[in-house]
Amino acid sequence: MEHGDRPGPGPGAMAQRGTGPDFRYHRGDQFPREYRGRQYVVDDWRTHHLSQPPRGYHWVQYGGDYLLIAITTGVIASILLNQ
Repeated sequence: MEHGDRPGPGPGAMAQRGTGPDFRYHRGDQFPREYRGRQYVVDDWRTHHLSQPPRGYHWVQYGGDYLLIAITTGVIASILLNQ
């Protein structure tokens, strides 16, 4: 393996796609504050065919994906990938 190459998942391991254009965020990660601003929050969640967020959460659009984010901590509770 050359310098800078990363090994893929081992045999039997299932690689999980992350969210957004860079595929880097997963459920349980803390989403960066700069992407939690009002311009990313999806207030019209019905129009986007999303469920109503529980109290203390809101939907955020990141690339073509939707993330259910805890408002106070930024922890990703759920992800809907644009397949």
